[in-house]
Amino acid sequence: MKKNVILVFLAGVFLNSLFAHDWFAAVSDTKAYKSGNTVTLYVYSTHKLFVGDIMPNRSGNIFYVLQNNKVVDARVTSAPDETLKVLKATFALPAGAPSMVVVNRTPGVSSTTTSGGYMPGTKATLQALGVSVGKSSYSEGWCKVYVNPSPGDTSFSTPLGLPLEIVPVTNPADMAVGKTAVFKVLLNGRALPNVEISATYKKYNTNEEDAWAVKNIKTNASGEASIAIPNNRDAKDLWIVKASYTRPISNSPYYDTESFTSLVSFNVTK
Repeated sequence: MKKNVILVFLAGVFLNSLFAHDWFAAVSDTKAYKSGNTVTLYVYSTHKLFVGDIMPNRSGNIFYVLQNNKVVDARVTSAPDETLKVLKATFALPAGAPSMVVVNRTPGVSSTTTSGGYMPGTKATLQALGVSVGKSSYSEGWCKVYVNPSPGDTSFSTPLGLPLEIVPVTNPADMAVGKTAVFKVLLNGRALPNVEISATYKKYNTNEEDAWAVKNIKTNASGEASIAIPNNRDAKDLWIVKASYTRPISNSPYYDTESFTSLVSFNVTK
């Protein structure tokens, strides 16, 4: 973590149907914020991108705000927005923008049952309750939200040390319609090749499931992938980029796979 970085970690309650949903966070609009302005952030759990679907539970959500690697006295509030079906968080932007908000979907374990469906809990826990368990998976996610990126800033490209992390190679401040943006995917700090990334923007498609404007692109040997931002007016919008990684776990009484999701969210304003 470097200077001019704000990290907000939201600890979420694991949803037993989370595997069927996309989860991410984004600012509520594309306006530029100034120091002292109130920033509004939405946390989504959804089938259709940018449309609230399952209300993220506020209980257990914890916020930490850091600046220059130090905790600052920032007041953060969150509450469910029943109309939009999102968790709405607000905080006053401290001095020192550009800033970054990191949202953590905290770990959870969910298991399939032989009768169908998902149940929260490890294999050992559910089997002790007499449940016939199929497969169990550990799941955790992170979303980095860039607020007021600056052309002269370099903090955007510094890895934070997350287990799975997307790091922009192109400064979010320089991303523009008709241009190409480059992203790097890291697993435990090392380049992760051959992992698929997807990207979309808010105006692209909110009517269908799995509606990504860009998909089926894989990282190269250096863990990098390029995304062409469409040359149209609608693409000047709020964007998200996503990478997921799942690996098997051998001989564990708790779960059979680990599943990580990493996202970045930013505004294309040019």
